[in-house]
Amino acid sequence: MGAGRIVTDIIKKCGAFFSGFSTLVKVHSRVAAAAAALVLVLLFLTFLLLRFRSGRDKVSGPPELSPADPAFSTEDFFLPYEPDFVPPVLLEREPKDGWTEEDARPFWTNPMEGAEGLWRGRIESGIDSLLEHVP
Repeated sequence: MGAGRIVTDIIKKCGAFFSGFSTLVKVHSRVAAAAAALVLVLLFLTFLLLRFRSGRDKVSGPPELSPADPAFSTEDFFLPYEPDFVPPVLLEREPKDGWTEEDARPFWTNPMEGAEGLWRGRIESGIDSLLEHVP
């Protein structure tokens, strides 16, 4: 069985199928024509109904804006005002030459309170490493 014979058999079977389909269409052509006409009429009526209904019942869309009317206000883009917690800079104030005890008190902590052993160990190890290099 060659390839040509297979192709001719397929063509014959397709021809027989379509000829049977064409006879079916010929027999029921009046019914098919009536069904097609009914579908077209229903589509036309649906189109008309939607067309007139959309004109009557308009859904409220976004408001029309004129060119002078901004779409966004400036308040939409900037954060609201918050008071500053940092005191303003006093440019006319003279710089200090030194610190008084009262000025330094909030920033001073005694390193020996609670960690005396830690600092003593660091100091001794630093001294030992220096003395190891002395000839």
